[in-house]
Amino acid sequence: MSPSKPAISSSRARLPWLLPYSPRPKPGGGHQQISNASILRAIANPNSNPKQVLSLFTAAVRQRGFRHELPTYVSLLPFLVRHHRIRATEILLRRLPLTGLCPGSSLLLPLASSALTAGIPSDSAARLLLSASPSASAFSSLLGFIIRSDHLSLARSLILFAVPDKLGFPLKIRHFAGLVRKYCRRGDVEEAEELVAQMGRSGVSADAETWNSLIVTVCDHRSVDGGFRIFLQMVDMGVLPDVITFSTLMGRMGLEGKALGCNALFGRMLVTGVLPDLGFYRILIGVYCKNRLLSDVVRVLRAMKIDGFLDDGGIEERSVLEWGVEFDEVILCFVLKWGSIGDFMR
Repeated sequence: MSPSKPAISSSRARLPWLLPYSPRPKPGGGHQQISNASILRAIANPNSNPKQVLSLFTAAVRQRGFRHELPTYVSLLPFLVRHHRIRATEILLRRLPLTGLCPGSSLLLPLASSALTAGIPSDSAARLLLSASPSASAFSSLLGFIIRSDHLSLARSLILFAVPDKLGFPLKIRHFAGLVRKYCRRGDVEEAEELVAQMGRSGVSADAETWNSLIVTVCDHRSVDGGFRIFLQMVDMGVLPDVITFSTLMGRMGLEGKALGCNALFGRMLVTGVLPDLGFYRILIGVYCKNRLLSDVVRVLRAMKIDGFLDDGGIEERSVLEWGVEFDEVILCFVLKWGSIGDFMR
């Protein structure tokens, strides 16, 4: 048998972390043990190539008593990804738990960074990261890191390829919500809508906060009518709108002069059992003032007094203007002078 090609030990089947056979390098002296530090030095050496590093690593793990250490993998796997050795990286990731190590955030985040730096396609990078079978906390940390890094394509692929049965934990609202909000802030309406639909297909019901983000985005980047259709979808899905939902829709409707629509939606809000807050009243007053519906302004002020948002000391012009409402100065002076508001408030 050639000395340059040693026989493969029959014990290899019991060492599942080993890569396919490659020639064993010859350490100096013939009997020198290859340590984790040796592997790290090889990775840090700018003249090292993936084949050399993998050969050294394979020789190391064949040694009796070799100790697998997480810092070695934290350096090795991103190094392989940067050199587009995806298959080798995936093999090591899948076998990592057999060494007694857990692929947590300290490994997955540098691995994701390397995949992004190397320009690995999003679908391939997502499958690679999921091959590590991350825990629920590690998956959440990884997803959050990718979203904060603004690599939304990879975040989307990670969610789409995440199969709960294989992961060992169910996907939850928090796994989708951050990406939906990010899409909404960027004005990516179609992507946000599709992701909310994907939530339903995954058995996850979007909450009111997620729906509200989508409503705002559709209103701002498409139309108020489109936002209202999203509102109806939300209700059809059995999600109870909150005061922010109604504030958003009514504020946008008021900007388009749809005061009657605001009245109808206000009535629907009260029937639903959603109570107004101060922010809602501010928006409603702004809508009525913009559309010069002074009697409705007085009606809202009356409701605010009943609900305890105004005290018994009366109302002054300065107080009204502090709400940020653009009252027509002549109308405001007329109302305050002749008591349409003043008599009621005092």
